[in-house]
Amino acid sequence: MITLGIECSSRQGSVALLKNGELLAEKSWIAERVRHNTIFQTLENLIEEAQLSHGDISLYAIGRGPGSFSGMRMSFAIAQALALPSRAEVRAVSSGAALALAAAREGAQEIAVVGDARRGQVWIGFFQTLEKGGLKVSKPWKLVNYDEVSVPEGTLVVSPEAERLTTIFPNLGNPRFPLASDVAKLALMQTCPEPLEPLYMHPPVFIEPKYA
Repeated sequence: MITLGIECSSRQGSVALLKNGELLAEKSWIAERVRHNTIFQTLENLIEEAQLSHGDISLYAIGRGPGSFSGMRMSFAIAQALALPSRAEVRAVSSGAALALAAAREGAQEIAVVGDARRGQVWIGFFQTLEKGGLKVSKPWKLVNYDEVSVPEGTLVVSPEAERLTTIFPNLGNPRFPLASDVAKLALMQTCPEPLEPLYMHPPVFIEPKYA
């Protein structure tokens, strides 16, 4: 079974191919702005180097955020378009959970994943490492005001936007980014489907059009 993971919720994008749950290849790039040609070219190179075709892919796994609005929308559009001809399955998983999974592999037991939601708030979710490499949500995603953030002692805090949050989390360290390979692994482990839509932390804002 070939799984393609796509992760574009942060400024580091990545794509990965897994065969029966084992990583075949992965490519990543850094881009402050989402560029469609970057992901398409990287994806084609990845598939070609793995000596596969789009028809070999059985499952498309998408990182649904929280994170970049444009990046998440693009990931869904690409995966659903590529899956359509062969009617391959598409699954979505939390990009933050993928980041927590990487931290869990390194030995962290209690993990908080945070990001700057702007408007004086952060988005934050808490995870707990289980035996045999599993992961569970201990507290679901929520928005918290900067001055109301509280993290239990002993919790490892990680973020793709660490440089923006050092005043709130002085020990945050360098930015860490979710990877497409971990998105794909979580999709394969998934027992309860997540919605096939980006995870938006702020409600949509409607701006009334101005007429001349």
